[in-house]
Amino acid sequence: MSVRTAIKILLGKRPQYFHGQLLLENDFGDEQKFHVEARQRHNLSLHDWGVVRGLTVLRAGDKSVNLSPGAAVDPSGREILLDETSTVDLSAFGPNDEVNIGLEYEEDSAAKGAVQSRRIDYYAAVTLANAGEPGSRVVLATVALDGQGKVNPGAISYSRTKYVRLAAGSITAEQLHDDLRTGWLRMPFRPSPLVDIPEGEKELPPPFRVGATRTLTPDHENADMKDRGAGGTMAIPLPPSVTQVTRFRIAGSTNEGEIHLRLYAGGWDKEKNDHHRKMLLDVKITSEKSGASDDTRFLKTFDIKETKIDAELWTLGVWLRGTRRTSVSLIAVEFAY
Repeated sequence: MSVRTAIKILLGKRPQYFHGQLLLENDFGDEQKFHVEARQRHNLSLHDWGVVRGLTVLRAGDKSVNLSPGAAVDPSGREILLDETSTVDLSAFGPNDEVNIGLEYEEDSAAKGAVQSRRIDYYAAVTLANAGEPGSRVVLATVALDGQGKVNPGAISYSRTKYVRLAAGSITAEQLHDDLRTGWLRMPFRPSPLVDIPEGEKELPPPFRVGATRTLTPDHENADMKDRGAGGTMAIPLPPSVTQVTRFRIAGSTNEGEIHLRLYAGGWDKEKNDHHRKMLLDVKITSEKSGASDDTRFLKTFDIKETKIDAELWTLGVWLRGTRRTSVSLIAVEFAY
């Protein structure tokens, strides 16, 4: 069956030109109107309105503030751009006033004298209003004046400022490009000591020494610690709404024996109403050292076969046992949405 049109819905009209056509002012006005309205629809369909970037309000003096360059979109989808820093005088307001500093889009196409203007001037209008009174809908900041009507440090608040975000329901994680739906969570290895003796061993391994940027086994020069390695576990925070864990990465400057690594999913099993524990990765990294001067640095990345995780109830943790001198500088997990 061929495709047939069931219904046609008029979306709008735009000017159409042909050779020899007489063009009047309304034709040019309609041409501009079409493009202006298309830009406004684009702005409000792709994202919401508010401050896009910049437009920070900073104290300039006892009675004034500076407004930095930036951009905003007003509730009608019109763009407001400031290219230079502007100083705003607040001397008209009194002690303990709260002043909303706003921004509006304005146009001026009135006749200039006896001659009709051939251009439409458009402006970024900075507005001032007492908090609680009608003012611009694009509020940049609120300034709380002190008992003498002055702007003190810390008097500027952005609690009423609305920032541009994606329009509700316009784009979710499913619509993002694949490169934007994944990301690496990177962190130093900060383990707690093991509480269970590893399989095949007779005693608990020593805990790791945790430094500012890396974690190491106990001092190998200590006779009691020589070649005993270390062991530990660490929780890995799950970013909000992630549904998959796809790869695991570990790096360090020393591996003179063997590193046994396990990645676990924990948390709660809703169906069984019980503790959840599932191993996602179980690997060993064996040292290739054959001489005293050999380099034992390592950087390993492992794919995880069962990637799906419960975004609401699961946790993630790593179990690690280094049998001899071990140093870990990086733990990283790649998540996907």
